[in-house]
Amino acid sequence: MTDIREAAEAAAEILLNGGYVERWVEGAIFPCEMAFFIAVCSLAGVDRVIESGRQDGYSTEILGDWASQNGRQIASVDLEHDAARAAACRQRLAHLPIQLVKGSAYEEFGRLARDGVGRRLALITDGPKGWPAISMMAAATDDRVQVVALHNLNPGTGGRELFERLGGQQSFHEAALKDPGPRWRELKAREIAFAGDTAARSLETSSLGVLRLDDTNRSLLRNAWRSEFGLHQPVMVRALWQLGAYAAATKLYGLSYRLLRR
Repeated sequence: MTDIREAAEAAAEILLNGGYVERWVEGAIFPCEMAFFIAVCSLAGVDRVIESGRQDGYSTEILGDWASQNGRQIASVDLEHDAARAAACRQRLAHLPIQLVKGSAYEEFGRLARDGVGRRLALITDGPKGWPAISMMAAATDDRVQVVALHNLNPGTGGRELFERLGGQQSFHEAALKDPGPRWRELKAREIAFAGDTAARSLETSSLGVLRLDDTNRSLLRNAWRSEFGLHQPVMVRALWQLGAYAAATKLYGLSYRLLRR
């Protein structure tokens, strides 16, 4: 694949053929957003995706479908607070090559990112949200990480502004795909037809930021130090992971929220 338009056409084909548009549920990442993430991962040569937050497994199933077609690997972390919901999700995903991990993302995400599996990684987070999620991904970013993505980056938020500063407006699919192909246009039309009357979020302005990393923005993300991170500065989280103190990383996030509300 040579460009984002071609990659987006192939990704749209996966979602259309899998019937994923009509299986979307409120709160999940939109079909076009997932197709864009897959397209960027394909362009970047990603061979392993680490996901945080799977809820009912909608986006996870799409990732598993994509991975099953090309031998890539998927790992997904979730707290699984609701046992019945988690069991149904695991059953839904049982036929796919996905490593399902139960636990705190602040612990398990670090373990998975540091386990040495995969040569070119992508990180996607739909829980936690906001600055804790950004600091977690920044802490996990090393030279293998090619793509990072975060959901619920709504217009006017600091997180969205950060993604646009590091990757430009093309970190969001409506800016990256000014002249989409026919399969993408079909995917978008079906998305609007199915979810347009019920979705709580805008279908025109995506909130999944997908940042492709190069040496420059990878370093800026990895070494970010911001007041919004509170106590969970990426360098501190990374240091705890390097020491094997994964549970302490979770406590650091909790302490930051209790003391600073961030």
